[in-house]
Formats: sequence, structure tokens, C-alpha cells
Amino acid sequence: MKRLISTLAVLTVVLGIVLMSFGLVGAQDKKLKFIMIAHGSPAGNPFWSTVEKGMVDACALLSAECSWLGDPNYSAEAMSAYWEDALAAKPDGIGTTAPDADAVRAGVKTANEQGIPVIIFNTADKGAGTDQALGVLFYIGANERTGGQSNARRVLAQAAADGKTITKGVCTIQEQGHSGLEARCAGVRDVFEENGIALDILDINNDPTESAGKIKDYFAANKDTTAIFMLGPNPASALNLYIKEAGLKPGELYATTHDTSAEIYQMIADGYLLQAIDQQPYLQGYETINWLFLNSQYKLAPGGDIFTGPGVIDKGNVAAITELTAAGYR
Repeated sequence: MKRLISTLAVLTVVLGIVLMSFGLVGAQDKKLKFIMIAHGSPAGNPFWSTVEKGMVDACALLSAECSWLGDPNYSAEAMSAYWEDALAAKPDGIGTTAPDADAVRAGVKTANEQGIPVIIFNTADKGAGTDQALGVLFYIGANERTGGQSNARRVLAQAAADGKTITKGVCTIQEQGHSGLEARCAGVRDVFEENGIALDILDINNDPTESAGKIKDYFAANKDTTAIFMLGPNPASALNLYIKEAGLKPGELYATTHDTSAEIYQMIADGYLLQAIDQQPYLQGYETINWLFLNSQYKLAPGGDIFTGPGVIDKGNVAAITELTAAGYR
């Protein structure tokens, strides 16, 4: 899968260069305009800043005008408003996330009516293949459920290697109702149910300090829980705060997370996280813009969704990934 994704990325870059060599890129009467609408903001969030870098780099290659509409405090109302702003700008293509499909449904419908191509990135359309499908071209992002399954299997494998048995785990969700986050926990549940292991769901938020307190309260009331699954950088920070306050040593708690940050890398290197699921956010930004260009100008599209993950970051590759993150690509 990783080789396929990398090959696809290279091919789309090469295609862009070939088109430029024939004067097809940049030969438009007007400068092309693309807009990315997301339930997050690059400001203060290493994940979204990496997605944005992918967008910026692709737009630079295509000499296109691009903008990002997103807010760190997600709400369905905000997403709907961003869609209104995007449509008013009359772009040549729109990339959107859809943690709540109903928040973007009207906007996607209007875009379709106006002939504006729409690609969904980062959060897949839950209604795809049904009469509730949004009507986007395709999805660019991770298979979230598979990522959750990978984390669950890694926890059980490590526990078995240590001669220990997991009898209960907990999966935390920082944004309630977010379809992608729910899919991550659903993946964990798939594996745990196969093995007859109980799994709790703990609602937290994106405030590490407040969430650390909720994690502390949970473990105080559930001393038989020895595995925890975090779903992002801020939740991982909350877990790190709890670990330090509780004085836990590596291996006392089997933990994983999703996405990346400098703190997550250090937790992996120190042995507090077994692995992190990487959905390659740079590719999500880069490929969304690239395919919006190819579809808007030449009606080109891949044969299906483009999966940018799950990839695994653990002690075996964390040093190399850390270097790439410093450069803004991971």
C-alpha cells in the first residue's frame, strides 16, 4: 500500500511537470483558484499545518491561487459558513472534510450544480455507496478503521510478548460525533471483540490539561484497564501529562495514538507509546489540489479512493520520521 501511494504521488507530480512542459499548466486565461475547507486550522496544530504545506506546495507547482478555510473550534455551523464563502469565491475546485456530512451536503450539491469539482479529504463520506452519498468525486485520506485495528493488534501482540493479558481497554474520543474518530475506535473494538476483550469509550476534548484529569479519573475507577488508545496529538499530550503525574514507567500501560507531533515521537522513543498511526497529512493536501487541477482542467480522476494511510511509526522508524517532520513533510 505504501509503495502504491508513493508511486501515485510521483506519477501525479510527473504528470504536472509534463503538462507544464507542453504549456498546458499556466496557460489558462485566468489564474486557477482552489479552496480547502476543513474542520481544523493550521494555526497551532502540527497536523493541519502539514496538510496546508502540501496544499501550498502543489499550488506553487501549478501557479494556482489557493486558500484554507478552517477553525480549530469545529462546529457544523462554521463548516456551512465556510462553504458559503468558498462558493461565493467561484473557485475552480474545492477540497472538503466532512466529519458531519449534513454540514457540507448543501454546499457540495451547489458545487455540483455549478460544475465545480469537489474532493473529500481526511474524513471519508460515511454515506458513500448509498443514497446518502455526498456526491464528491472521491476520497483522499486514511482508512481510519484499519488504523484502529492496527493499533489494537499491536497492543495485544506486545502484551503477549511480555507475558501479560489485556482484559480491558479504553479508547478516548476528543471530538464527539466526528466520523473519523469514531471509525478509529470502531477498529479497536473490532479486534477486541474478536478476542473477547471489553473496550470502554471515554469522552475527552482537545485541552490536554482537562483531558489528563479525565484520564486520571477513569483509571482511578477502572484499575483493571491496562490499554489506552489516543486519537491525535492533543490527546497524546493529555496522556503524557497523566503518565508523568502518575509516575508510570514504560510498559506499565499499553498505549498507542494516531497522527504525529514532536511529543508523540518522543513518547515513542521513550517507550510510552507503542506506535502512532500516520495518515501522511502532507499527501492529503498535495494530492487534493493536484487532483482538483487535473479534474477541473482535463476531467481526469483515479480509479477509486486514494488511501494515504494507515502507516505505522514506532521505534524502528521514528528517528527518520522526526527529521522529515522538521522539514514539514510528516
